[in-house]
Amino acid sequence: MALSERLRTLRAHYRDHQSIWDIGCDHGLLGLSFLDLPIPPQIHLVDPSAKVIDTLTSHINSYITKNKDFLSIHRTRGQDIQLNPVKKLIFIAGMGGKEILDIYQHLLPSLSSIDDLVVSPHRDILSLRLKLHHSSFFLDRETLVFEDGQYYQILSLSLRDGFKVHPFGEEIFHGRTGEEYRQHQLRTFTAHKNDRSQAYVQYLQSLTPR
Repeated sequence: MALSERLRTLRAHYRDHQSIWDIGCDHGLLGLSFLDLPIPPQIHLVDPSAKVIDTLTSHINSYITKNKDFLSIHRTRGQDIQLNPVKKLIFIAGMGGKEILDIYQHLLPSLSSIDDLVVSPHRDILSLRLKLHHSSFFLDRETLVFEDGQYYQILSLSLRDGFKVHPFGEEIFHGRTGEEYRQHQLRTFTAHKNDRSQAYVQYLQSLTPR
């Protein structure tokens, strides 16, 4: 199953998890890609849209020929799901940071130190990062992907020991793409007059290209 660079980057966070939760799954390609493993984990595709679920179900019935027993589809909001008590990898991507925060707060009581959470917001990134900075989550790694004219921050989180989430980001500004992103963010946020945005601009200006 061919995946875009962004989906390949998300998928690379899989280790030996027993279940996968793709929240806001849309086309379902990320979750469905795990069916190709010799012994797939239990895969849960979650989306609140009836249209998305109908299209996804039709696609699965027409084109997926193996390991369907490992697959569950849920038409519901991420804020309403009940997680299973096994080692989980949870993807929350393709939505705004505020919605990710709502889902994260709902899921947190059900998570343990063996679980991993990967988030990739499309907007409200600073609000999400600030909340995560003050949360009990630690950052395993953060990655920046540029795809189809859009930059995507991908943060891998866990409740195990590690580094606190930086409110603005550190590793994502490395290399050529990171420097291009820094310049892009400077152009975007310089016009914003609120204190949070101005602090972000000052931070970006302080970085030395690496």
